[in-house]
Amino acid sequence: MIKAILVAAVALFLTCASAVVRPATDERTMYGFEGPLEQNWLPRVVAGWPASFLVDSPDTSVPHQIGPQDHFRPGPFLADLGFWAVVTLGALKIWRWLRR
Repeated sequence: MIKAILVAAVALFLTCASAVVRPATDERTMYGFEGPLEQNWLPRVVAGWPASFLVDSPDTSVPHQIGPQDHFRPGPFLADLGFWAVVTLGALKIWRWLRR
């Protein structure tokens, strides 16, 4: 039971910490309506790795900055959580194997 809680806590920490990773994306969104279309149709800033679970909202936030007011995607968040749980379990298995 303690092992499962430890793995879940470490996976949650690593998932939240991965929000500092801002991978390149081909997502675009409209930042404003003044001027030519090419000037306002810009790449969207995303955060999280390996799946981006935070995306910049052009309606309510400062453009090109991730903050608490931006869109949260629960599906990619759960995928990241699962990924980091598997990585943590693998690291524990390797640690046990090396300690023998």
